[in-house]
Amino acid sequence: MPELIRQVAAQSINPTLFLAGMGLLYATGLFLLVAAAFKFFEHSRHRLPLAKNRTHFFSTREMLVGVLVLFPFWLNSIAQLPLESALQPVYFSIGVAMVGVAVTWHVWAKITIRHMWSDGIEIKREHQLVTTGAYALARHPMYASLLLWCWGASFVMFNWASLLITTVVLLPLMIKRAKDEETELLKVQSDYVLYQQNAPMLTPRLVGVPALAVRVAAIFLFAVNVFIGLTGPSLLLLCGLHLYLGFCLVPEKVAFSYRSKSGLTVLFWALAQLWHPFYYFLYAILAMFIYGLKFNCPCMMIYEKYHGCPCFGWVKTCLLKPRS
Repeated sequence: MPELIRQVAAQSINPTLFLAGMGLLYATGLFLLVAAAFKFFEHSRHRLPLAKNRTHFFSTREMLVGVLVLFPFWLNSIAQLPLESALQPVYFSIGVAMVGVAVTWHVWAKITIRHMWSDGIEIKREHQLVTTGAYALARHPMYASLLLWCWGASFVMFNWASLLITTVVLLPLMIKRAKDEETELLKVQSDYVLYQQNAPMLTPRLVGVPALAVRVAAIFLFAVNVFIGLTGPSLLLLCGLHLYLGFCLVPEKVAFSYRSKSGLTVLFWALAQLWHPFYYFLYAILAMFIYGLKFNCPCMMIYEKYHGCPCFGWVKTCLLKPRS
C-alpha cells in the first residue's frame, strides 16, 4: 500500500503537498460525513410536528455525490494546475485555511440549528427562525460552508476542474435548494423578509479587522504573482479567490472593486499575451488595490456614481433597446 500511495503521489506536481492535501481532505471529509450522520440520527430521535414536508431533488445524498465526484480529479491529479514551485505552498496554505474555516462553520451551523434541521424541506408547526450564531453570517451556512470546502480543496490540490465543477454545477444547485427553502419559509415566517435584507444567502460578510487582514493577504498574493510573472494557472486561482472576496467584503463599493479588478486582470493579462507592454497595467491594478485600503480607488468611485459598471449598463441598454 505505501508503494501504491507513492506512485499516486508521483503523478502530482508536488508529491509532498499532494499527500498532505489528500490526508486533510479525507480527514475533514469524514468529519463532515459524521456530522451529517449525527443530524440524521438526531432528527429521527426528535421528530417535531410538521405543517409541511416535501422532498427535494438536491438533498444531502445528492450533495454527497456531488462532492465525491470531485475526489477522482484530486486523487489522480487530473486537471492539476502546473503552478510555479514558489506559489505552490502559498496556494496550498490558502486552501488549508479555507477548508479549516469551512469545516468549523459547517459544524457550528449544525449545532446552531439544533432540531430545526431536516434533509428535505420541512416546515414545523411551531417553526423557529434561526438567525444567530453561524446563521448570522449567512442564511444558509451549511450550503455555503460545503461550497467553501470544495473551493478550498481545489486550492489545496491545485485543481482547476474541481474549481470549475463546484462553481458551475454545485453552486447553482445550492442556490436552487436555498431559494426553494426560502419560498416555503416566507409563507409562514413574516420576519424572514427582514432576515433576507440583513444577511446574505451564501457568502459571509467580512468587515473590520478580518476584512482588512484578508484584503492585505490578497494584495500580497496579487503582488507576488505579478512580480514573478502571472501565468494562466495562477490567474485562474487568483481571480477565483478575488471574485469570492467580491461577494464577501463590505461595503458594497469595496466588493465591487474586487469583482471589477478581477475582470481587468483577466483583460490585461490576455492582452499581454498579444503585446507584452499591456502587462504593466497589472502594476496599476496592484497600485489601485493598495490605494483602496485607505481611500476610494477608481473602481469605488465608479460604483458610487453609477452603482455598478456603466459598460455593462450600456450593453444591457443596447440589447434591450427596441429595434425600429
